[in-house]
Amino acid sequence: MTGQPPPRRGLLLGLLTALLAAGAALLVLVVPQLYGRDATSEVDDGTHTVPRSEIARTLSGQLTLPFRSGPDAVHCSGDLRPVRSAAVRCTAHFPIGRDRQLTVEVTRVQDNKVTYRRRSVPH
Repeated sequence: MTGQPPPRRGLLLGLLTALLAAGAALLVLVVPQLYGRDATSEVDDGTHTVPRSEIARTLSGQLTLPFRSGPDAVHCSGDLRPVRSAAVRCTAHFPIGRDRQLTVEVTRVQDNKVTYRRRSVPH
């Protein structure tokens, strides 16, 4: 029986390989969510702004991680004007834990598309 690994060793190596692959797949899903702070939305034709409801929807999606629920609600202080450096304050209300204060700031405007970035406000 030289050269043949015992059956348990092969099973253990297979299990370890599967766990490593699952961990890598999870990182591919989670890391972009954690660091994806930018979003792009279209300007509303009527108000010529990005509506607060669109910003709230986008933030809620960004703050929701796989296997963990996101905020119950996100409220923003107003609509976002399509002007570089324009900003609004938002609050994400989580079911467990503290509310999270955020600032959303315009980083780019091109035609009717506005790119904005979220950042946490220090306590």
